Amino acid sequence: MKTIMLGAVAYDAKVVPIWNIIRDYYNDNGLKLDYVLFSNYEAQVEALQKGMIDVAWNTNVAWIRMHHATNNKAKALVMRDTDINFRSIFITKSSSGIKSVADLKTKKFGLGSKDSAQAAILPYAYLQEEDIDPEKDLTLVRFNSDIGKHGDTGKSEFDILDAILNGEIDAGSIGSTTWIRMIEEGLFPEGEVEAFYTSCGYCHCNFTVMPECDEKLSKAFTEMIMSQDPKDPIIKKMMIMEGLNRWVEVGEEELKGYDKLYKAMQNQHLLENSI
Repeated sequence: MKTIMLGAVAYDAKVVPIWNIIRDYYNDNGLKLDYVLFSNYEAQVEALQKGMIDVAWNTNVAWIRMHHATNNKAKALVMRDTDINFRSIFITKSSSGIKSVADLKTKKFGLGSKDSAQAAILPYAYLQEEDIDPEKDLTLVRFNSDIGKHGDTGKSEFDILDAILNGEIDAGSIGSTTWIRMIEEGLFPEGEVEAFYTSCGYCHCNFTVMPECDEKLSKAFTEMIMSQDPKDPIIKKMMIMEGLNRWVEVGEEELKGYDKLYKAMQNQHLLENSI
C-alpha cells in the first residue's frame, strides 16, 4: 500500500509532536503514513478535494463543507471520544443579573471567530431557538481572531472572557472545553463568572476522506489508529496533548451529531469553503 498522506492544521506548536507520534506509530507497525500541515482549514479542504492528501483531520465546520461539496458523500472515519457531546456555553458576570437567554435582550453579547462552530455559528442558532433575534434584540460583538483555524486556538473565547471581566460586553459564548479550562486554570476570580446556558450536545472533529477513497486504505487507517493503546506511555502523551481518552469509530449515531451545525451553516450561508 502507498504511503497515506494525512493533513492537519498547524493551530499550535504542539501539533508537531502529536502528529510525529501518530506517524511513527503507523510506520513502526507496518503501515506507511506521513503528514502535511496547513495554515488554515480552507486550504486543507481544498487539498483533500484535489487528492493532494488522503485523510484530513477536520473540524466540524471543515467536515460539513466537505460533506456539502461532495453531495453528502464524503466519509468520516474516526473521532475522539471528546468530540462527542461537545457543547456551547453562555457565560456572564455573576453580578450581571442575567440568569437566562431571555435576559439577554438589549444586552451586549459576544460571539467568537465567525468560523468557530462552538463560539459563533451554533450559538447564533441557539439564540434564535430561544426566540432571540441576534441582529435586533442584542448588540452583537464579534471577536474574529485566528480566522481559518475554526476556533481551534480558542483565542476568541478567551477574548470573550476578558471582555466580560472588563465590562465591555454583558455575556458571550464559548465551548465547553474552554469553559472547563478557564475554571481549572483559575482564569477568573472564584464566583465572578458563571454559566447560564448550556446547549445540547453535538460532534466536533473527525478524520475525513473523499467518497472515492480506496476502501482498503480507509480500513487500514481506521484499524491502525483504533489499535492505539491509551496505556502506552507515548500514546498516552499524545492523547493528553490532543485532548482525548480513546478513539471512536464514526457511525450513524455520531454523524447525527453534525445535523444541527449543517442546518446552522446553511441558514448562515457558510457552506462554501472560503475564509
